[in-house]
Amino acid sequence: MPGKHKIKGLDIEWLGHATVKIYTERPVYIDPFSEVVSAKDSKACLIVSTHPHGDHFDPGAINALSGEETEIVVTTGTDTRPITASIIHTLEANDTLIVQSMEIKAVHAYNTKRFRSPGVPFHPKGFGMGILLKVQGISLYYAGDTDLVEEMTSLRDENIDLAFLPIGGKYTMNLDEAVEAACVIQAKCVIPVHYNHLKGTEADPEEFKAKVEKRGGIEVIVL
Repeated sequence: MPGKHKIKGLDIEWLGHATVKIYTERPVYIDPFSEVVSAKDSKACLIVSTHPHGDHFDPGAINALSGEETEIVVTTGTDTRPITASIIHTLEANDTLIVQSMEIKAVHAYNTKRFRSPGVPFHPKGFGMGILLKVQGISLYYAGDTDLVEEMTSLRDENIDLAFLPIGGKYTMNLDEAVEAACVIQAKCVIPVHYNHLKGTEADPEEFKAKVEKRGGIEVIVL
């Protein structure tokens, strides 16, 4: 079930599916989705959408969480016309941006094994992004919708405190591939996301936890 985790004094909440809420003075949301966001959720200082699919770029959820000073970050090529916020930034892999004292770096997120039709991946290279987010001295990695890709090897040098990895398969890496990704990235802590909401993404987070922690050196938090 969704829930909260505190890291170095910073509260972080998985709201369900792929939506993450970070409790800064005004919250940061990553990939807010109407099916898991509550009407009671506070207005954001920052909203990040990692790619244009409706469960990650949801104008209804984004607009509901936006106030006068909310800044939006999306991938290059996203149609932002439905968005009411006036401050919108675009990023693609390897771009870096400072937003409200937080550093956001876009990194690659794409499929090598999951295809809509032969030769047509659900998430082609360049379509979406993962992000490295530095907030209050904490380094976070949100993988986005991705398979285990070669660019993840460079993330080991980022000294990541907490990583959010999809484990559900079908559209992203599956549980065992996410275990390998965790070992490649070497974040201090990992939270599994993007499972048990959409049909075909069924996975056991406790199995993921056991397999990662058996390899040693990485803590897994199941929310």
